This record gives sequence, C-alpha cells and structure tokens, in this order.
Amino acid sequence: MKSILYLALFYLCLLLLVVSCTEKEPEPACLQAEVVGADCQNGWYVLRLLEENSTESHKGDYVGQIQSGYVTTDNLPEAYRQTGKRLNVALELNGEYSPRCVAVHMMYPAVRITRVCSSASGN
Repeated sequence: MKSILYLALFYLCLLLLVVSCTEKEPEPACLQAEVVGADCQNGWYVLRLLEENSTESHKGDYVGQIQSGYVTTDNLPEAYRQTGKRLNVALELNGEYSPRCVAVHMMYPAVRITRVCSSASGN
C-alpha cells in the first residue's frame, strides 16, 4: 500500500513539474516597419524597421539582435506589399530558411510576421 502512495506522489510531482515548465512565452511587441520593396527571390519582401522602435519603451521587445535596420520576409500579407507602406507588425526570427539570391551584396535577416497590429500609408 505504501508503494502505491509513493508512486502516486511521484507522478503528481512529475505532473506539477511538467505544468510549471510549459509557460507560454510572451508575444513579441509590435514594431513599426516600412515596406522597401521586393527582395531578390519572388515572394520575399524587404522591410525597414523604423528608428521609433529603438526607444526605451521597446527595449528588448524584438526577438533577435536587430533593433532597427532591414529584414526580409516571405509572409507579408498581400494588402501590404506596396513600396512605402508603413505598418506595425510583430516579428520573430526565421532561422529555418531565407531567400536564395544569386548575386546579392547584402543579405538581410529573415523574419516571420506573427501578426499585423495596424497599418498606414507611407510618406
């Protein structure tokens, strides 16, 4: 009888450990970006992360090393694919794949857009 009680307590402790380790990661904050244009491979677009993102309120929100600069993405929604279009987006690094460019002097980090927060037309 004692062994069944110990076994039940052991499984209860394991269950508590699993539940406590499965915390949901916070969603990335929305950053302001501007669509620069198409990248070298069809379906990829270059985004410029605007300087307003580097304020203290956004410090550490971007999931990667880049606070402002250029990134490339392949999941930009059709409605936002115009050059100069500004939008607020939540991004995450895409380490799985990136565009395959033949002769390009600059490669930008690949990101995925997790959500579009809002948009406005560019200047």
